[in-house]
Amino acid sequence: MAQDIELDATTKKRLAEEVERLVRMNVDRKKARRIVWEDYLDELAAYATPAPVAEPEPPQPQTSPPETPVPEPPPTVSVSVTKSAQAAPKEHFFTPERLQRNRAELAKVKRLIGLRS
Repeated sequence: MAQDIELDATTKKRLAEEVERLVRMNVDRKKARRIVWEDYLDELAAYATPAPVAEPEPPQPQTSPPETPVPEPPPTVSVSVTKSAQAAPKEHFFTPERLQRNRAELAKVKRLIGLRS
């Protein structure tokens, strides 16, 4: 243990409280002090180690614009398709067949859970 570190009053108080908490949990006082001190040193080491410095990326080469202009692609959805899609009646998600199938699956799950409890 390094005894040359001078602690401020608030840190000493916090460490003493942690030792007392461990003592209340039936840990030997000497062992509790060692545990708290080693944890404190680990925290200091975590803060003291500098974050790895990311090396700057090399500058990306400038892409030159294409020599010939590229035409805009035509729109993929035509107006007539959109109108016909809006005119079609919407299919219901919860069809009677789907509801019946879901209820049967739910009943099966309830039976399985009932067997375990």
